[in-house]
Amino acid sequence: MSEPGMAADRASVIRSAPLLANVEQSDVQALAELSEVREFAADEVICREGDPGDGLHTIVRGTVRIFVVSREGKEATLGRGDSIGELALLDGRERSANASAIEATTTLHVGRADFRGWLTDRQAAAVAVLETLSLRLRRSNDAVADLSFLELPQRIEKRLLQLHLETVPDASGERRIRITQSALASMVGSSREAVNKHLKLFEQAGWVGLGRGAVSVLNADALRGQS
Repeated sequence: MSEPGMAADRASVIRSAPLLANVEQSDVQALAELSEVREFAADEVICREGDPGDGLHTIVRGTVRIFVVSREGKEATLGRGDSIGELALLDGRERSANASAIEATTTLHVGRADFRGWLTDRQAAAVAVLETLSLRLRRSNDAVADLSFLELPQRIEKRLLQLHLETVPDASGERRIRITQSALASMVGSSREAVNKHLKLFEQAGWVGLGRGAVSVLNADALRGQS
């Protein structure tokens, strides 16, 4: 990669893609070797809504704005370790949102054809990806039930615990959930303002730690006891 010593970091960057959470390290390393570095200047478009879904971008450095042109004007900001276009690896369908670099940004790009070849050659990796997709489907089904039976604080707590367990620990052993409050609000069927209010209360209780675009579960037992 373009910066000294960054080549050894490819696997750790690719590993942060949620779709690969259950894939063995050796298989992740093999996929990382198929990736290519792509550089984007500030304000440069990475992909547009409606573009062909040709692969996955995982952010190495910089920040990216994801947005949909609509009356609501929904958008999110992504940083190192976040991914763009996971499902495009599998279905190749059109991009569902726009992505542009906020600042000079480097990504690792894995093309769909390379990814499918990697899956074909590595059965264990394919099974791991299917397990992750199955978990997502179960989570979607649970979310529908939660909207009917749980109050908002319990929905937030339950979702944070799920994401905490699915997040790969960093070098220090910490599981930092890379998610914006807007994205979390979308998951639990509420507004960003309402979710922010409850997250602040959780933080004051010492259950979670809040950072820019991230949440850390500090006391899972206490959080679990409320849901």
